[in-house]
Amino acid sequence: MDINPSTFELVARFCYGYKIELSSENIVSVLCIAYYLEMSDDHSSNNLLNMAVTFLEQRVLMSWNETMKALRICTERILDKLADVGLIEVFLDSLVEKALNDTRLLQDLITLPLRLYEPLILELSKHNVSIESLVASVCNYTKRWVFEKDSGDESFSRHKREVIEAVERLLPHERGTISCGFLFQSLKESIFLDACSDCRKGFEVRISSQLDMATAKDLLILFPKEDGSYDIELLKRILKIFYSNYNVSDLSRFVSIARMLEDFLLEAAASDAGLRVGAFKALAEITVAASCDVLRYSDGIYRAIDVFLEWHRDLIESEKMEACRVLECKKLSSEACEHASKNEKLPLRIVVQVLFVSQTQIRNNVAREMKDVEKKTEDQVDEDDEMEKMSKKMLSLEIEPGYSKKRKIENIECAVHCEKKKKSVWREVKRKFGCMTSTVKACDCHNKKRKKTYRY
Repeated sequence: MDINPSTFELVARFCYGYKIELSSENIVSVLCIAYYLEMSDDHSSNNLLNMAVTFLEQRVLMSWNETMKALRICTERILDKLADVGLIEVFLDSLVEKALNDTRLLQDLITLPLRLYEPLILELSKHNVSIESLVASVCNYTKRWVFEKDSGDESFSRHKREVIEAVERLLPHERGTISCGFLFQSLKESIFLDACSDCRKGFEVRISSQLDMATAKDLLILFPKEDGSYDIELLKRILKIFYSNYNVSDLSRFVSIARMLEDFLLEAAASDAGLRVGAFKALAEITVAASCDVLRYSDGIYRAIDVFLEWHRDLIESEKMEACRVLECKKLSSEACEHASKNEKLPLRIVVQVLFVSQTQIRNNVAREMKDVEKKTEDQVDEDDEMEKMSKKMLSLEIEPGYSKKRKIENIECAVHCEKKKKSVWREVKRKFGCMTSTVKACDCHNKKRKKTYRY
């Protein structure tokens, strides 16, 4: 086994009877050497192995910080020796007990070697620790040992590959528990580090399960590849997994995916000046397939094409046509059609198609308006017909046998009744005003009233 020079000196001093200072930084190495040299009490009382074990129990394992100090400096060979003597379980049990009492301590675990970190997280996941705390710890561990570490050394790349594979095993599969950006970055690293197929597939599945929650910037993390190309098959594979897990009742998710891909196509066209026509067309075809029967208009695809042609002014007409081939002019809004009809960057053939679509839209709008007018006219005609029918019905009633004669009699009776009613009302009015008595005639009353003089 490897022996640190300072640790070897400490053991030698102990053998010669000198007093030695044990610490959290050297206790693990001392334990391993004492065990390897069989420095137990079988040879002498209070031997080094017994002294080291006592120090470990009373000074190290009782404290979270001291335990972490002791484990941070452990090499693979020392960990092998700790496993041989059964001390790894002792350390892990101590850390688990303390972490369960205070989950904030989980962030300290990211400094531990992977061989200790993975079993710790697995053990904690079996207890009542929130999934958010575990995910936060795993994500921070990945950022420290994979995302932020950069070295061309083969052994270090191998270590990063081991870490990313372990991270995939530790992460939960629940939708929405991990950020989309982290998942895309992890997938990219797993591809770059040539991680095992299970690891790459695991990240693809997690991404697909919440793809509708991703943004165009998340998707751009994966692209382009190191050589500037786009892994079209990878994108298709992720989309295929997504669509296989959801049905038409989840229409809002389909709409989110379609809009995200439109934004991604636009971002790719705007940010990647080296994007070739073939790659742009392939991405555009995927976007069109996702938006088919989901989005009403193809304005987003048109905007991406416009930006792509702006960045590639040197394209010949056939190349421009190749980039525009996916555009469905009939699905452009009237505003997009108006813009496209004046867009000098577009191939002439596309402009002609746009003009034809514009004319068709105008004709359809006019036809629709005319149809509305005709509908209103028909409604009015129907109403007039109803009135005419009602009038005819009334006339038919008047010409029935005996009806006219009966109607005249009723009119006469009504007139007499009304006249009587008028007279009685008039008499009542005059009576109320004192114009009618049993002894005075109406004319006298009239004369008397004329004799009155009013002063104001």
